[in-house]
Amino acid sequence: MKKEDILGLIVYLIIIALAIVFGITVLQTHNSQSALNGVWNGFAYILYVGGSVIVGAILNASLYELGHVLGAKVGKYDIISVTILGLCFYKEEGKRKVKFASFDGLTGETKIVPKQGMADKANPYPYLLFGSLFFVIEAVVVMILFSLFKDAENRVLTDIAYSAITIGAIGLVILVYNILPFRIDSMTDGYRLTMVSNPKNRAAFNELLRVEYEIQQGHDNVEVKIFDEITNFTADLNLNKVYALLDKKEYAAAEEILDKIIAAKEGVDAKVYIRARAQKIYINLITKDLEEAKVYYEKEVPVSERREISNDVSMASIRAYLLMSGLLDKSRSECIIALNNVYRAFKHTPKNRQQTELTLFNEALDKVCAAHPNWELEGYKLQVAEK
Repeated sequence: MKKEDILGLIVYLIIIALAIVFGITVLQTHNSQSALNGVWNGFAYILYVGGSVIVGAILNASLYELGHVLGAKVGKYDIISVTILGLCFYKEEGKRKVKFASFDGLTGETKIVPKQGMADKANPYPYLLFGSLFFVIEAVVVMILFSLFKDAENRVLTDIAYSAITIGAIGLVILVYNILPFRIDSMTDGYRLTMVSNPKNRAAFNELLRVEYEIQQGHDNVEVKIFDEITNFTADLNLNKVYALLDKKEYAAAEEILDKIIAAKEGVDAKVYIRARAQKIYINLITKDLEEAKVYYEKEVPVSERREISNDVSMASIRAYLLMSGLLDKSRSECIIALNNVYRAFKHTPKNRQQTELTLFNEALDKVCAAHPNWELEGYKLQVAEK
């Protein structure tokens, strides 16, 4: 299990424990004082608690993203989209639109890009801090309401007080999650804050936002600045350059970048590292003599990393896993496992990168098919990039 997975599990266990303690110590005590006590054999109180939790999740998720939006404006960023609990608000061709979308976060995500010509001046601190600041404001309001009404003779007012404190508790959970200074299953504000405290990371953060936005917009030949100091942000950014180089078949230049990321293993996320390793394996098996590539594979790639590549559903890892299985391990069943994930990975590949991935993947598949013509794998070839 990866470090991020272990940390994530611990965080979620703590959240569940806090929820249980809150239910036992606060809500169970309030139940006897509630105007709903005994109504519908206690089912009314369950609905009351459930409703408070739902309102708390929606309200706090909305407040956090509102904080991100205002912080982004202060920091001189443009808003690309705002996603709250899966509901994504964005602009397309000047029109406001809504869709359901995945997001990187506990309850939502606000995607931003530096304003035109402001990449060097855009400040991410307000964007990363305002969500937590909004909770502080909410916490003050919640405590005032709770103090005013928790001992009220009118039990309806008491119910309002405890509903408010439940909403505040939901906000506290989101706050704790978002201020964690390390990466778990998403990029928390606290983690990003620790990263952008380094001026070079701040520049890379803004450059990465710009590059990803340009790619998502379908722009060709996006110019990518290369950073020699490897961190999570600079590694992510440099991997975008690797794609551009692979598209042009400039393998040696791509390898130079990948080698720097691989050498900085301890300073980057496991996912960033393993995809850099996968790209390196791919280049070796595509461009070099099989025996030479095999020496690198057996000497430099431990079994644990091979396993991580096989489990990573991304085009970079699937391409490498396919070549590893077909050319080195000579296992048709392992190739089929890789191929069964390719359409899911391809679907989640940025549109502007899909044509490059189509070419790279088909090249890998052709090499395996040439080595094992009786395996009948040609049907897995990607035909056209999705529109």
